[in-house]
Amino acid sequence: MMRGVAAGLLAVLSLACLLFAPAGVLDHLPLGTPLLPPSALHPFGTDDLGRDLLAAVLQGGRASLTVGQIATSAAFDVGLIVGLVAGLAPPLLEEIVMRATEIVASLSTLLLAILVASLFGGSTLALALDIGLTGWPVIARLVRIETITVCAQPSLRAAVALGVSPAAIVRRHVLPVLVSTLAASSGIVFGGAILAEAALAFVGLGDPAATSWGQMIANGFAMLGLGWWLYTMPALVVVMVAGLVAAATLQTRRLA
Repeated sequence: MMRGVAAGLLAVLSLACLLFAPAGVLDHLPLGTPLLPPSALHPFGTDDLGRDLLAAVLQGGRASLTVGQIATSAAFDVGLIVGLVAGLAPPLLEEIVMRATEIVASLSTLLLAILVASLFGGSTLALALDIGLTGWPVIARLVRIETITVCAQPSLRAAVALGVSPAAIVRRHVLPVLVSTLAASSGIVFGGAILAEAALAFVGLGDPAATSWGQMIANGFAMLGLGWWLYTMPALVVVMVAGLVAAATLQTRRLA
């Protein structure tokens, strides 16, 4: 039940971000009285220009959730392929693949983001790929362990001895077992990507042309003396989304 509630709330938030942020920028929000605290009319208050902060947060979620989706997709694809190769490969190739995985896992997402931003400039796609291409080792390790466990079964050893191709074994026996593992690990990557995007945007490494939750937190923190809600509301949304993903992921692992 918790998984359904968490997934439902996250889906509602994602849909709201799409419906209320057609342009993805704050310039289209109507202006009102600036720096109003949270109230029934403005649940999140208004910012220094009089824009409704709730609508701004929904627009910011468009960029943040896009980063999470792209990063998770990249990590999912690379991690699945690497994990399957490591789980099915001979010992020497498996050792090489896993040592390369450990090298990637040791890389700092922040340092790579600084390097990418300095070379190519800040962009949503570059930031998402940076997070995703440093986050796939967690998926690869889980996929490798599950693949080795499944392939160690006597029935699959017999199938290999009879000449069944590795592709057929993966398709018929390994991938069905990996569904819950992939769902849980992808949730971990998605929640981590949301937090990483907020942290990188907070320090100025996000896309300056796209408003995101991290950018809003940074702007609100700079004006903290003018209104506590400018910083607190987008930060609470980031924590809430990460918590929803974590709850859904934990429930998925318990049901597996």
